[in-house]
Amino acid sequence: MRDIETMSMGGEDGAKAKTASRGRPKKRSDEARQEQILAAAMSAFIDKGFARATMSDIARQAGMSKRDLYKQFSDKQALFAATIESRRHLILGLPRPDGETLPLRDLLRRVFRLDLDARNADERDTLMALIHRESLMLPTLNALLYDGRILQFRETLVVWLKDEMQTGRVAQAQPERVAGMMLDLVFGVLLPKRRPTVPVDRHMQAEEILDRLEILLAGLAARSAQKTV
Repeated sequence: MRDIETMSMGGEDGAKAKTASRGRPKKRSDEARQEQILAAAMSAFIDKGFARATMSDIARQAGMSKRDLYKQFSDKQALFAATIESRRHLILGLPRPDGETLPLRDLLRRVFRLDLDARNADERDTLMALIHRESLMLPTLNALLYDGRILQFRETLVVWLKDEMQTGRVAQAQPERVAGMMLDLVFGVLLPKRRPTVPVDRHMQAEEILDRLEILLAGLAARSAQKTV
């Protein structure tokens, strides 16, 4: 009897159930559509650069009308910012989960996203090259990304370093300077001055970066010990 009542449920309760059922797939569809737009924008910005890429290009690549694209993003700058923001987790894995207890080297691997698979690592490198190129060519974009708190990697890293210094895992030092040195060490490898002529060995690349970071932290620890003597 209960099964029959459930199957024949009508009225307000039935309408709510049907609405909820329809709502979940729509949400997933909206999220997929958003990612489709951002992927199309990423491709257009890489191929043509920010200045030459148009909203028409992006709409066409996303398989939608320009009018519908403008319903999602007010202008090309907003779309560029959203594209970078959606992928910034590929560059820095912060903040970290509460209660995480990893050896420092493993933690550094995750913080600086040296744990990415080959496909995501390639996308990370492309993203960083895009940010670097467009920021140099169009300072207004650089200001947009920083003022919008999208590219505040150094500031985010400073917060993490302060916590690590409090726990004693990282020697006491000026966190702003340490954050800057860490990013220089990491980005110096990930953004080489010359384009690689052979495929990047991601394992060797990660180990080189981790070695650099450990040398820096060991130097800070030795310096701190000297000061306390």
